[in-house]
Amino acid sequence: MRRRPSSDSLSRLLAETQDLVARLVRENRSLKAQNQRLAKRADQLADSWEQIKKLTRTSPRGRNRR
Repeated sequence: MRRRPSSDSLSRLLAETQDLVARLVRENRSLKAQNQRLAKRADQLADSWEQIKKLTRTSPRGRNRR
């Protein structure tokens, strides 16, 4: 026959589980916010890169020095 864990053990396990779940929720929220900031920055960099490419296509070419 299996021994039943005491209610104290169950209470501790429940409290630990609740703490871990709360920690995961906080970390998830933080990582989502960081991901949004990084995605916004990546979009800004992509736009800047497109502007640079447009400028290089339209800029006058110098003579090749040979």
